[in-house]
Amino acid sequence: MLKSFFHTGFVVKDIEVSIKFYAEVLGMRIAGRTEREGEFVEQVLAFPGAHIKGGFVDMGKGHQLELIQYLSPISGENHLHRNDLGASHLAFFVDDLDKFFEDTSQKGITYNNPPASMFDDNGKLSRKAAYAQDPDGNWLEFVEVF
Repeated sequence: MLKSFFHTGFVVKDIEVSIKFYAEVLGMRIAGRTEREGEFVEQVLAFPGAHIKGGFVDMGKGHQLELIQYLSPISGENHLHRNDLGASHLAFFVDDLDKFFEDTSQKGITYNNPPASMFDDNGKLSRKAAYAQDPDGNWLEFVEVF
């Protein structure tokens, strides 16, 4: 029986670049770093000779994002589009999406479009959302709820 969420994982090309992005651009906390090789990681990942570096970032509220750099075997390129089977995204709540969009765009985040607004049946603004990518092409969604 499932108990709770543990973490979400993204494969990254360079662990240092990714940790810097999530810590400095998004303001997340660096919660830990790992480097693993040997029998356990080979069995879990099903790659003989597997060797990975990892880092955990979070916002101090339980759920963590694990960033994993494969040293062996080396990762291929990311060719997933948002609508491809197997594609994923991680969504965050933000307080003021327009300000967040402006601030993070200046820090180098690439968005696919400016924030979109959703209105309820009475014409009242109910939410804004925007999609962006991290340095490795992993999809991120930022949401403001009214």
